[in-house]
Amino acid sequence: MSELGDARRLGPAAQEVLRLRVVAALESGRVRGYRQAAEVFGVAERSVGSWWRKYQAWGGRGSRRR
Repeated sequence: MSELGDARRLGPAAQEVLRLRVVAALESGRVRGYRQAAEVFGVAERSVGSWWRKYQAWGGRGSRRR
């Protein structure tokens, strides 16, 4: 788990920032794959995959929870 603790306890704005940071890290190549992103940011690998697929489908708008 990251220094953030359980990301589900973050407020909506902070969760959005976290999602955007994860996507940016994947896009830039700073992390390689869902597993590494999940470990670095302290979130579930499944969540990383979901956020990335939404980003790929919708561009920058895709990370927002709907």
